[in-house]
Amino acid sequence: MDGSPFSLHEQFALSFDGRASPAVSLRGEAEDQPNLLPSTWGFGWYPDNQRAAAVLGDVGRVQPLPRPGFRERPEEIVSSLFLGHTHGLHQGTSTDEPQPWIKSYAARQWLFSSAGELSPDLRTVLSLDEQFDIAPVGPSPAEHAFSWIVAAIRSEGCRTIEEYGWPRLQNLLLRLNEFGAASFLLSDGIDLVAYRDLHERAPLHWARMTPPHATTRLDGRTFTIDFDGPLDVSRTLLAVSTYPMRGAQWMPMELGELRVARRGAFVWSSHPIGIEEQVFSFLRLSPPRSRQASYSPYPHATGEQQQLATANPPVVPQLRAAPEIATLSVVHETVYRYSMPVERSSHRFCLRPVRDDRQEILEHSLAVSIDGVWRDFEDVFGNRATLLEVSVPFQEMRIESRSTLRVSGVHASQLKSPLHNQQIPLVWMPWQRQMMQAYLMPPELPEPELRELSEFAMSFVVRNDYDLVETLLDMNRTIYRDFVYVPGSTTIETTPFQVYVQRRGVCQDFANVMICLARLLGVPARYRVGYIFTGASYENQIQSDASHAWAEVYLPWTGWFGFDPTNGCLAGSDHVRTACGRQFRDAAPTTGTIYRGGGQETLEVHVRVERLDGYDVPLRGV
Repeated sequence: MDGSPFSLHEQFALSFDGRASPAVSLRGEAEDQPNLLPSTWGFGWYPDNQRAAAVLGDVGRVQPLPRPGFRERPEEIVSSLFLGHTHGLHQGTSTDEPQPWIKSYAARQWLFSSAGELSPDLRTVLSLDEQFDIAPVGPSPAEHAFSWIVAAIRSEGCRTIEEYGWPRLQNLLLRLNEFGAASFLLSDGIDLVAYRDLHERAPLHWARMTPPHATTRLDGRTFTIDFDGPLDVSRTLLAVSTYPMRGAQWMPMELGELRVARRGAFVWSSHPIGIEEQVFSFLRLSPPRSRQASYSPYPHATGEQQQLATANPPVVPQLRAAPEIATLSVVHETVYRYSMPVERSSHRFCLRPVRDDRQEILEHSLAVSIDGVWRDFEDVFGNRATLLEVSVPFQEMRIESRSTLRVSGVHASQLKSPLHNQQIPLVWMPWQRQMMQAYLMPPELPEPELRELSEFAMSFVVRNDYDLVETLLDMNRTIYRDFVYVPGSTTIETTPFQVYVQRRGVCQDFANVMICLARLLGVPARYRVGYIFTGASYENQIQSDASHAWAEVYLPWTGWFGFDPTNGCLAGSDHVRTACGRQFRDAAPTTGTIYRGGGQETLEVHVRVERLDGYDVPLRGV
């Protein structure tokens, strides 16, 4: 540490995806370096995520604090957004005012902090209207800059930072940067804005930490952050800090870069192509994940590198675009073997693909190696099912389903209402709610678990300004990024809450989480079983070796649409739909009951999905 005015500033910001109660202490490396203890400190937050902010601060502390930190009354320090700032001088008392500063405007309170040195000339050049009622109360040029920013936003009739616009806000901060080297943190209680100094003298770094957390402690130079409380351990944390802290993988912000965070995720960046985007280039080339296929886009990465790779970038990484229309061939082979002859049994197959305006069946056949009495029917969920009653003994049964289909792709624009943006909560007519009741009931879980999942669902709602479609898309992408695909880590009995806590599973688990979150928001959702094509233009071509699963959500103006949280995309022309239901058991491809005999059972499943680009069958309706 060089002791320059810039190195003596340290600021941080915390953006959680839900309410949290971290403990912040004036400790860290300063404990064994008393000359660098902060002589000025401040800490701000929005109690219980209300519009009013609260600030703690002090001046003149040059001795280690006898108490554990700022959080003397933890029941009052509950928020999803926090700002902190320290300023340390060598053997002296600071004349600076505690930061962050607080201003009231547009029926909410705004927080601002600055690390660096701005010229006093700023007050003369960027003057304020004499009638301005949010004038600075102190002599600091940084506080004057804060008032000037609020005045500029108000002059445009805007009441939030987002309404003013991120590029215009960046221009304001670049203008302030002309008066000295400084980095800024700003919040209106909704968004957190981080701007890095253009002159390389006041750095800023960011890190994103997802549960389950390897550590719940961040050690800075002059402060320590503990987020190990009961509210915090299941939270995703996006942190911004002047200097990297022990306990996380940090990425430096670019010079002059502005980043905007909301509820634990970046929603905008002026520099979308950065270091983290290079990491995410691997994800763009990775194949989709089928239910039992095992792969990792980072086979040689360490645990910390994999955690870094799953950070949330400012620009959503997209899978390669699926074609508008694809002709696919699906072969699904299932073999049951028994240690003793099965003398009497009943079997149910849901292997015939859906036929509708987005999926056309060109050919389909179902063959079973055992004779019996067949019956085709449509079940209560609309699935085309086959029932087979067997009364002859057997020890092996082979089921082979072959299908050729033409599948149409979908676009996110099709999710939007043609009339207006739909907001959460959805308004249902009584008969609509009655018809959708089976898809609105979340799983039967203990009330504390459902409350935790409900708050997790609401974090997406708040982050997307209650926009229904954007909330669903964000939820789909976030499960893809933050939940690790680990075959064998769960069973069919694993609950959505267990997957939420562990943040790992397979496609049926991710579908169950998406379904549960949607239902908690009052949006009908169902479980979809099918297949996914995983070859073609992907760099790593592998074939799906089992059926795939995803979620489908019902929107009143467009019907059922598939969301694939395993791959962070909509179910399009790479996805073949077969059966659906409330949960997996309703849509299982093969089920059965053995009434007599059988003994120990073994099961083999092989699935092959191929694209038939030269298949010459005219499109329906062309």
